[in-house]
Amino acid sequence: MIWFLNAQDVSNLSKRSLLSLALVLMPLLASAARASDNDVASPAPFPALYDEVETSATGKARQEIQSFLTNYESLWNAHNLAQVMACYAHDYINNDGLDKDSVSKLTQDFWQTYPDARSQSNIKQIRIDNNYATVQTRDVATGTSNKDNYGFDNKGELQSISEGQLYLRKYNDEWRIVGDRIDYERVRVAFGLAKAMPVTFTAPEQVKSGRQYSARIEINLPPGLYANGNITCQTLKFPQSSQREGFRPLESTGSLERVIQANEENRNELLTATITLSNISRSNLKGLAFVTRRVNIIPQAQANKQKSEPRPESESESEEDLKPEESLEQDPKSESKQKPESN
Repeated sequence: MIWFLNAQDVSNLSKRSLLSLALVLMPLLASAARASDNDVASPAPFPALYDEVETSATGKARQEIQSFLTNYESLWNAHNLAQVMACYAHDYINNDGLDKDSVSKLTQDFWQTYPDARSQSNIKQIRIDNNYATVQTRDVATGTSNKDNYGFDNKGELQSISEGQLYLRKYNDEWRIVGDRIDYERVRVAFGLAKAMPVTFTAPEQVKSGRQYSARIEINLPPGLYANGNITCQTLKFPQSSQREGFRPLESTGSLERVIQANEENRNELLTATITLSNISRSNLKGLAFVTRRVNIIPQAQANKQKSEPRPESESESEEDLKPEESLEQDPKSESKQKPESN
């Protein structure tokens, strides 16, 4: 695979570097422009920067990956847990810190809650680098709850949309999911009259750790109904802890806003807006909606702290510490032979 400039090269180019590059190139371009018409040859096609060169090998890998993901989606929609988890590498980890076992448990619980859940993925881009690949996807999921929760005479409806990347690695002749990153995620579950009620839930997609940010819900309240709401925030980790937050009325402005302090554990956060609908006398629950938003937390730079706090000699890096770790390629089929990793 041929790259003219990689991402690291570009990130290292300051404005001054770009100006220096221009000073070198401009005289060369001007000299070429002064050549006589008789000496001017047809210019060679200029290669598109940052685009990987498609070869027979990458074309074959692309077909393999598309086939792998199509099969993965079919297995997921069939709720075949064993076969779905076989698509994951034994050392899988995602950007929320969840490992393969955690994802297996969460997937099983999700299917039990929404037994008809289905997902559809739209592949936006596949980048291939030898035995590694990154797949950008947009995923939509729908489903209905397994029972008539909260006393309603109908089941809850699930709607979910997310965007992110799947990270794949090829072990021998088989591709496996070694990680994923969710950049954007919004989920809505509604019961009763809340199914038809428009809800807007606004929050930033990423925030620096320790910083304040605000989240806001807005609804179009149907006439003859009373609405309460709240917004809770949880760090994304497994297992989840329950959060309680008092409800506030929404009938006057149809909106509710909360200021939140981002955690300093560098863990991503899940915001949940809960909205209840009742009759005016508030004696009968008419509708209920849960809307979630993901907020990715960006670690604060620790450079200044490290500079001001020199390490003791006993903590200084030794030559042994500086040795790179050995890279071991492991076939997932031999996973049972490996010593289990401690969490």
